[in-house]
Amino acid sequence: MAQPPPLSASHIGSFAYLTVKDRLPVILTRVVDYLCREKDFIGDSYGKAGQESCKEVIGRFSQLKNEIQTNKELIPIQSHCEPSSPYDDSDIYNAQLEKYIRVNGVPPKWFTAPWLFVECYMYTRIHEAFYLCNSLKDFDPFMDQKRKSLRDSMQATEALAAHVLALCRNMSTLSHDQLKHHVIKLVEVSVWGNRCDLSISGGADRSQHSDLLLSLNELLPNMIVNDSDSLWQLLEALPEDQRDVVLILDNAGFELVTDLCLLTFLMEAGLATSLTIHPKTRPWFVSDTLRTDLSWTIDTLREAGECAGEMANKWTNYISLGRWKITENKFWTLSYDFADMREVDPELYSQLSKASLIIFKLEP
Repeated sequence: MAQPPPLSASHIGSFAYLTVKDRLPVILTRVVDYLCREKDFIGDSYGKAGQESCKEVIGRFSQLKNEIQTNKELIPIQSHCEPSSPYDDSDIYNAQLEKYIRVNGVPPKWFTAPWLFVECYMYTRIHEAFYLCNSLKDFDPFMDQKRKSLRDSMQATEALAAHVLALCRNMSTLSHDQLKHHVIKLVEVSVWGNRCDLSISGGADRSQHSDLLLSLNELLPNMIVNDSDSLWQLLEALPEDQRDVVLILDNAGFELVTDLCLLTFLMEAGLATSLTIHPKTRPWFVSDTLRTDLSWTIDTLREAGECAGEMANKWTNYISLGRWKITENKFWTLSYDFADMREVDPELYSQLSKASLIIFKLEP
């Protein structure tokens, strides 16, 4: 059966249309506002050259926003990594632009090219805009939004950490059914943590201000597909020497906390023995997690003390002992869906194929 054509913004009123028409320009506007508002801070952190470079970046964003709103042709990406970097994907994006022209006979435009490609392309252009300014090439324009999201969710973070730590301390007293119940509840917490996605909100606040555990029963009817029973059957059937879990991260902030708390419980229960964590390699979809976001989150919770601090110490210990590993791959910032992985990145596909369980927190 032939696959349906990919979604594009050519369908007025569709999610893809509203994304390109409204959400993407809003995200760019918020970044420009941030650069204008924080130019003194940027000068303190990146020097006068960094402060002056803000003007250049803002000019590129103004051009990019105009290209979107007037449905211009997508232009080639300039190299946005060091020549020796394994994360430079400009050639891949440009090859996709050329392929589109060969297949369709016309250049891709913002409202006619596949939506997934268009949105990924925009974030690549955002990174390019900073990289072309040497003093700001590693700048994350979404860092403050991600950090604010966690700070504003500290009450919910403390409640979740306290809950998971209490479960871990009483692990030996839990019956089989109780263990299953708590695993499924923490899976639900991890799922609903995704409500903190800042790209869907256009950068508007999506912090978790209250104890999410108290809302699970109310939220359950909104879950379209729930295969948690099958997940439990898989977990308990895994051989003791084959409990290697891979976590493909999505958003920083509270969602990251929910993901790591779930994996902490699985580790302490013996349902997982090792974890490989995949963050993004560059700022992506506003709130996606970078390696630096992961480190900052652990440090911030440790400094907060109480149960959140105790949980952060557990995560630090897992990492230092090698039970948690962090690895990066540029596939997660390409516009391909997961079905293309075997062909696009056979090495990554092979690595993931060896995992006992893969948890994808991002959409294919």
